[in-house]
Amino acid sequence: MKPYTYTSLILIALLFLSCGKSESNSTNEEESHDDSTVEITQEQFDKSKLELGRLEKANFSEQFQVTGMVDVPPENRSTVTSYFDGYVSETHLLVGDEVQKGDLLVKLKHPDYLKTQQMYVESLSNYEFLTSEFERKRNLFEDQVISQKVFQSTKNDFLQAQAKVRAMEEQLKLMNLNPDQVAKGNLTSELSIYSPLNGKISKLNVSQGKFLAQSEMIMEILDLDHVHLELNVFEKDILKVEKGDTLNFQVPEVSDETYQAYVKVIGAEVNENRSLRIHAHPTREDVNFAVGMYVDAYFDSSTESHLALPETAFSEMDNTMYVLQLESKTENNYNFKKIEVETGDPQYGMRPVLNSSELNTEAQFLTRGAFDILSSGGGGHDH
Repeated sequence: MKPYTYTSLILIALLFLSCGKSESNSTNEEESHDDSTVEITQEQFDKSKLELGRLEKANFSEQFQVTGMVDVPPENRSTVTSYFDGYVSETHLLVGDEVQKGDLLVKLKHPDYLKTQQMYVESLSNYEFLTSEFERKRNLFEDQVISQKVFQSTKNDFLQAQAKVRAMEEQLKLMNLNPDQVAKGNLTSELSIYSPLNGKISKLNVSQGKFLAQSEMIMEILDLDHVHLELNVFEKDILKVEKGDTLNFQVPEVSDETYQAYVKVIGAEVNENRSLRIHAHPTREDVNFAVGMYVDAYFDSSTESHLALPETAFSEMDNTMYVLQLESKTENNYNFKKIEVETGDPQYGMRPVLNSSELNTEAQFLTRGAFDILSSGGGGHDH
C-alpha cells in the first residue's frame, strides 16, 4: 500500500475521534444543565411587577354554582296605569328619577272626565230629591195615608239613586278627584296620577300628548331598599340548600368582588328547566345593586383547610402544575427553584397546595408572574 494511503486513513480516524469527543462533550453539557432553576434580575423583577409571598392557611369548600339575577319583591315593584283612557297633558320625569309616595307623576286629559263628573252631579241631585221624597212617603205610610205599594215604589227609586251616587263617588276617587269638590261644581278635564311608593323610575312610556288606553303601562317604579337575589338551583343540588344557608356571589359584568347573602325563601315547585327558584338576601345594604344584574352564586357543602398560594403563583406546563420557590437573593438577582406541586380548584383567588408537606413552608414563593416567567423560559436561566 502506498504511503499517502496510510496517511489518509490516519486523518479519517482522527476526524471520527474528534467528532465523538465533541458529541460527548455536548451531551455532558446538556446533562449537566439544570432547568429547574430560574434566575431573575432585580430590574426584571421590578419592571414585571413581580411579587413574593408565603404559604398561608385558607379554607376550600366543595362548591356548587347557581346563576340568577338581582330583583325586588313584588310589593317593591309598581306598574303605574290609569283606569281611564286619556291624553298626556303634563309629564316631567325621566328614567332613573327618584320619586316619593304621593308625588305627581303625570296628568291625563279627556272630555269624558267632564261627562263623568256631570253624571255625578246629576245623580247626586236626583238622589237628594228622592231622599226627601222617601222620607215624606215613609211618614205617610206610617200614618196609613198611602198604600204599601206606593211606598215600596218610592223606596226602590231611592235605593237605586243611592247606589248610583255611591258608585259614582268611587269612580271619581279612582280618577283621584274629590267628590265634595265636584259636588260644589269644581269640574276638571284633567286627572292626576300619583306615585304609589318611594323608588326610582325604571321604565317610562309617556310623552306629551300621547294617548294612553286604560290599563296601559305608564311607567314602572322600583323600590330598591330591599333588593334580593332570584337564584335557580338545579334539581340535583336542591337537597343541599336550606333556609338560612349562606352563599357567596359575584356580579361578573361589574367586578370580581365577592359578596355574601343568605337564603330567605326556598321555592315549592321544580320548573320545566328542572330547577327550583330560591330567594336570597345580600348581607350588605350599602351596595347599589341594579335590578336585572346577572349573578354567579356559590354554595359550600363541605369545607377543608389547606396551605395555599394565590392563583397567580401557579403555572401549568405539560399538564403539570409548578410554583417558583425563592432559593437565594443577592443585591441584583433572585434565584428560584421550579417545584412541581399537587393542587385543586381555585376559590376566591387562592389555590390549595395539596402536597405542602413536601415543600419548605417557611420559604418565599413568586406569587405574581410565575406563568409569564416560566412560559417565556425564565428571566436568566443558569445554563
